[in-house]
Amino acid sequence: MTSSVHETRGTSLALRTRRGFLGAVALGVGATVLSACGDDSAGAGGDGTADVTFLSIIPVASISMSPELLADTGGHFAKHGLNVKLQVTQGSPPAIQTVLAGSALITKIGDIETITAISDKNAPLVNLGGVEKQGLLRFMSSRRKPLEKPEDFRGVTMGLPSTGGTSEKTLDLVLASAGIPRDSVKRQVVGLAPGVFELVKSGRIDGYIVSLDTSLSVLAQQPDAVSFAPSSAVSAGVQLYATSKRQSEDPGKQDQIRRFLQAIADAIAFMVDDEKNGFTETMRLIGTKYDVPSFKDQAVAVEALKLFVKSWTVDGPDKIVRTNAQSWQATYDEMVKSQLVAGGKDPSAWLTDKFAPTAA
Repeated sequence: MTSSVHETRGTSLALRTRRGFLGAVALGVGATVLSACGDDSAGAGGDGTADVTFLSIIPVASISMSPELLADTGGHFAKHGLNVKLQVTQGSPPAIQTVLAGSALITKIGDIETITAISDKNAPLVNLGGVEKQGLLRFMSSRRKPLEKPEDFRGVTMGLPSTGGTSEKTLDLVLASAGIPRDSVKRQVVGLAPGVFELVKSGRIDGYIVSLDTSLSVLAQQPDAVSFAPSSAVSAGVQLYATSKRQSEDPGKQDQIRRFLQAIADAIAFMVDDEKNGFTETMRLIGTKYDVPSFKDQAVAVEALKLFVKSWTVDGPDKIVRTNAQSWQATYDEMVKSQLVAGGKDPSAWLTDKFAPTAA
């Protein structure tokens, strides 16, 4: 967990609104995605590279997708013999189902969704390694009624992008950390419109939940804005790579997984080194193929990328794309305490580090 609670300066990007598994398999949510992605078991392409499908639950051209985008445009995937198709799904449930069906090799989802799917739905998912290891959601409020620590949330009205998703579950975890009953906080769906902060200024809501880069834009534009990082209070919020248990046990897929994660680690190492240059080469390379909205405000993009680098490397440069087992256990314990999942299980059985990359 981080110690910083309040940020005072600051991109624009849709908030990662991820819903839990919620019975997606039973409801057939992923049928359209499966047909769109096709079968990821084809193996090698014509030039000897392996064809791999990666599923993103947010728009591909997003700043939080920088490791994948740079691995593509910077040649890291190609260096490791991979031809990676970056495809988008509408949220976590179809991404999970598509990976379980073997129509995609890997997806990047949150620890809350992963633990919910495995613990409550018996989904045969495997956590391959955490990438964003400090939660990058932000709770925005104003100096009129600043929300700067969990205790400040008692009795407030919070704006949500949707109900039942990761944002709301993160709120529940923050409340539980301070012993605040869920029903003491009113919730209102406000969506992702740029003008949501006006609802805070008018007093209709006390706060709302956004992504890191959006929070930086709000802070830059609104002098009275206050940003609270839930990761300062709870362990949950890690973004991780996941695959199906079946694919993790397939020798051919194991090799592809290992090469994919190594390419991601190499891309992150490049960005770590590029920080001293203001990430100019990172943004240039990504911009040769992808139009990332957050890059249009360079100052905010640089600040966001600095926070991403901190999140990727918080356990040390030799632990990139690895799960911190203690934090993983703590997140499960928090979810049990908040009654989001049942207790009495061993979350260490749901992760593996056998595909972990070596330090670049």
